[in-house]
Amino acid sequence: MDKGQHLRLLLSKTVGQTSQKKVIALATDFTFHASATTENSTTKDSTDVAGMWDEFEVTAKSYDIQITAMIGVGTDADSAQTLNDFLTQMTDTPLQWELAIFSGANNRVKGTSIASGDCKITSVNPVGQNRQFATYSATLNGYGAITIAS
Repeated sequence: MDKGQHLRLLLSKTVGQTSQKKVIALATDFTFHASATTENSTTKDSTDVAGMWDEFEVTAKSYDIQITAMIGVGTDADSAQTLNDFLTQMTDTPLQWELAIFSGANNRVKGTSIASGDCKITSVNPVGQNRQFATYSATLNGYGAITIAS
């Protein structure tokens, strides 16, 4: 069993022709939500003897990723994804994401990859409450299939 602080999300940032994955700077929360849309496919040919149980088929799959992070001043933008990165990458172009286990000093040593795929940033919400750390949340909608690491 691993703790949540070891589970980190990486997003790609393309500079010129080079794409590099970056962890989310000052992340506090991470949620991955997957769902399937189903449709009742029960017919007169269904094999339930009593005729009491519905049969369903999956007609669509979707997923989204939600993160919360503190807004940092002086954050090393070369090694971590920042609020500014989220705001500038909120376009119709898919980004690549990867979910992995990290360890080491400040959980910065990438270990086992769990899953990866493509996404689009659909919302970014900065929040600055009086006498509280300023944070932002972002929602990324999945785009295409999820690749599960072996």
